[in-house]
Amino acid sequence: MQKKITDEAFMKQALELARKGLGGTSPNPCVGAVIVKGGRIVAEGYHQKAGQDHAEIMAIKQMMLKSGIRVVDIDPALFRNATLYVTLEPCCHSGKTPPCVKTLIRAGFQKIVVGMKDPFKKVNGRGIAYLRKHGIKVSLLRQNSKIHKAVRSLNQPFIKSVATGLPYVILKAGLSLDGKIATVGGNSKWITGEKARADAGLERKKCDVVMVGSGTIAADNPELNGGLRIIVDNKLSLDVKSKVFRDENVLVACSDLAGLKNRKRFELAGIKFRSFGKDRVSIKKLLKYLGKNGIQSVFLEGGSGLNAAFFEENQQNSVMIDKILFYFAPKLIGGRDSLAVIGGRGVDKLSLALRIREPHVESIGDDLKYEGVINFY
Repeated sequence: MQKKITDEAFMKQALELARKGLGGTSPNPCVGAVIVKGGRIVAEGYHQKAGQDHAEIMAIKQMMLKSGIRVVDIDPALFRNATLYVTLEPCCHSGKTPPCVKTLIRAGFQKIVVGMKDPFKKVNGRGIAYLRKHGIKVSLLRQNSKIHKAVRSLNQPFIKSVATGLPYVILKAGLSLDGKIATVGGNSKWITGEKARADAGLERKKCDVVMVGSGTIAADNPELNGGLRIIVDNKLSLDVKSKVFRDENVLVACSDLAGLKNRKRFELAGIKFRSFGKDRVSIKKLLKYLGKNGIQSVFLEGGSGLNAAFFEENQQNSVMIDKILFYFAPKLIGGRDSLAVIGGRGVDKLSLALRIREPHVESIGDDLKYEGVINFY
């Protein structure tokens, strides 16, 4: 007897498709969709880039092409008795693309299964209500199910952005087993192995921006491959010929302590900078600015000092750090004055320690990759 395939099993495949959009859809969420007919998947789609077709439209077009129908036409007979599984509620407003709900109605779907509601204020249940109003049976995954939580987990940056206006912050570090990111002499190349560094590079590409402190730039002169680069340099003290300033895709966050001479130096070099505080960079103000400018995720590779600034700000406002990504090397560095992954004063009581939830550990070469969640939205 053939085992019945559940809604959650089909949604799991839609979720796997959605993951393919990681790093490419911002400021939109990652969304996947499958069309099921006769108990099997007959078409698939996922959102690839903001401004391009949404997942459900991609799946519809694939099904039509497979049937030899021109994409400009929609034949409802093709979708009769078909069910659409989509990880996020279909949109009901016009943005860079038309409302998906109208296309779904034209296609004649009788049943649609949705992974989660879209928290964006222009949708937030309105898409589901519109579909139901037009005779389509719409069901939502159980909120206590593992697959529902997995759908939410995939789009944490999008959900946090909608809820708070702030980007999702991942604190990444490569460190020794005793929590050091550099020796007493400042040597940090390389604590972790090549495979771990390559994996970190892939994780970085999933985020909108990478952020580091001036100390990291001064010590290592990294290029920081990826998208937009945010450098926290309180007094604009860095060498403008540093590799990180190779193009215009960079912003330097400074404070009012940056003197006129250094400001002129950066202006002449064509490097964008902005003050976010009187005597130090306010992490909260910086994140608010990034959020207002469409940045949904930050890959923080700050170094001991910048990590401490985020940690201390998080003690006052618990949405400053959302996730940690640590690569532990099988090494011990030791030393009271060698650099800890998080500098500063730290907490006085264990009750004030930052709690990491849902830890996941895997081997990457000789190193250990440790992921843990601080906030779940």
